[in-house]
Amino acid sequence: MLVNTAVLGEVEVSPENVFHMPHGLYGFEEATDYALIKKWEDDVALMWLQNTGADAPCFVVFDPFEIIEGYEPELEASDLRFFGAGDISELDFYVIAVVPEDIAGITVNLKSPVAVHKKDRRARQVILANRDYPIRFPLFVREEA
Repeated sequence: MLVNTAVLGEVEVSPENVFHMPHGLYGFEEATDYALIKKWEDDVALMWLQNTGADAPCFVVFDPFEIIEGYEPELEASDLRFFGAGDISELDFYVIAVVPEDIAGITVNLKSPVAVHKKDRRARQVILANRDYPIRFPLFVREEA
């Protein structure tokens, strides 16, 4: 599938990286179909969650398991029922980043990841049952001068 992006232009996306989000994302409920676009640079996968119907919205996302040691999302029973999942091992998770002008201040939302069912490619932004994950987790530690 060809997806038009504001950042990368037109990109070919394989079907396993396209999913339907019936409720959209918080604040972007009207955009319900997304593609996960990965681009490798210097052995690092950069990822975008791109609306397939328009250039926007588009979000920078990360795999939380690659950036936070011991990340253990706990879902509410209603979220597991939505996916028809027995447990979270049937899901992939992505956290949305806020990228300010000074990239050193980038944060990710660990509390409300996007969960994607691996088999049927349905997705939902969830609020984790875990109370200890922040909404604004800094990716980089700033050294004090």
